[in-house]
Amino acid sequence: MKLLLLRRLSSRLAFKQTITFALLVVVLAWSAYALLARRIYGQVDEELQDRAVAVRSMLSVRGNDIRWLNEEADPEVRDQFSRSIRFYQLLDDKGKLIETSSEMSDLQLPFAAARQALQSGHNTWEYYGNAGDYHLRILNTPVLGPRQQQFVMRLGVSLDQADDDARRLRVYMLLLLPIIIMAHAVNARIMAGASLKPLEEVAAAAKQITSFDLSKRLPVSGRGTELDELTVSLNTMLARLQSSFQRMSEFLRTLSHEIRQPLTVLRSETEQALRMGNNETNYRDTLSKQLEHVELLARTVSDLMELAKSESEQIKLKREKEDLSELVQTAIDGIRAQALEHGIQISGTVQQNVIGAFDAGQIWRLLLNLLDNAIKFNRANGKVDVSLSVVNDIAMISISDTGRGIAAEEQKNIFDRGYRTTAARKSTVPGTGLGLHFARIIAEAHGGHIEVHSVPGEGSCFHVSLPLGPAAEPLISSLPRDTTVN
Repeated sequence: MKLLLLRRLSSRLAFKQTITFALLVVVLAWSAYALLARRIYGQVDEELQDRAVAVRSMLSVRGNDIRWLNEEADPEVRDQFSRSIRFYQLLDDKGKLIETSSEMSDLQLPFAAARQALQSGHNTWEYYGNAGDYHLRILNTPVLGPRQQQFVMRLGVSLDQADDDARRLRVYMLLLLPIIIMAHAVNARIMAGASLKPLEEVAAAAKQITSFDLSKRLPVSGRGTELDELTVSLNTMLARLQSSFQRMSEFLRTLSHEIRQPLTVLRSETEQALRMGNNETNYRDTLSKQLEHVELLARTVSDLMELAKSESEQIKLKREKEDLSELVQTAIDGIRAQALEHGIQISGTVQQNVIGAFDAGQIWRLLLNLLDNAIKFNRANGKVDVSLSVVNDIAMISISDTGRGIAAEEQKNIFDRGYRTTAARKSTVPGTGLGLHFARIIAEAHGGHIEVHSVPGEGSCFHVSLPLGPAAEPLISSLPRDTTVN
């Protein structure tokens, strides 16, 4: 169906181009005909003027006595004269006919053009032609007699040959124009088809691309045409879509696992509690465990919502003048109870009065994400150390732990959305792989950055740098300030 539409498109393009070409050719042909016809009839006028000179040189007027100087004339002039007097008249200033040729006497020409020649003293021109009669071009030439007596010499020449030449020219153009237009139409159709051939290939390739298979790409001819530029742009868009679909699929698989696990535990614990009877202690223990799983589910769903918001770039930072020292210290104090439950010792070295333009909620979220990971992935009786300092108007936050560390080949991926290290996936520690991704987004939205230094088996240290001064509008959208991810 699409190929048929493209063929129709090529036909329409060829038709429109042919119509435009035909109009242009008709205008040019008409202009050429007008110029050539003017040239044809102009040559007749030039010939008629030459004949008038020849006839006038042979004419001697003495009163009303007209005599032809045939014998005294040059042979060439006599020959010109003999071919010129077929249509000849001589009239006085009253319009009285003094001498005429037999063909001219039957025409009964009006005297108006001849009188104009007498009055102006210059040659005048006129046409004569009736249906089935002669078609003449006539020249009126004033002639002055010996006693200042005025006469008019009329000399005509047949336009039959000129009319035939003009008619042949018209016929030739009328026959040639359709051939030229038809040839152009065929060429335009071929050229339109050839020009749209790559588009047909692109359309055929596009039919093979579905939401289930975005790996195919549109063909590029390599000729550097506008269609190639468009195809490259579309291929780039397809690559981005494929990457987004792959990341989303991976994230949904991870999310499915993270939701399925707590739901399974909730179901089994609920069934167990129902079987155990009315023991209040068991109920409380069961409900406490279920609450933990509900909180995990809530965090997971929240992460999904935040991920969608961050992709749509609808949320911007709300910066205000904040004391980063208080934010860091509050985060340490808030996480301390959780650290004690896991047997983790947490300490902090916080420089005071670190003032800057921050979104307090987002900084709080960044800190809790890093601190939560430092506690969950730490060893038994481990330590977490937090520090805040200022170097060249840059706030430097460091969070180090004594946990299992991160393999060198995985460190470059830990800030990717939905990524979890091999050790994290094998562990019983719940998570969605979004916490560090959101931490990076928050840091970059503030104009800073985050990096990690880790040695497997010894621990990890995350460094966050945040400019204290006002930064440019972030290119990456920020995240809401009411949720902590893991």
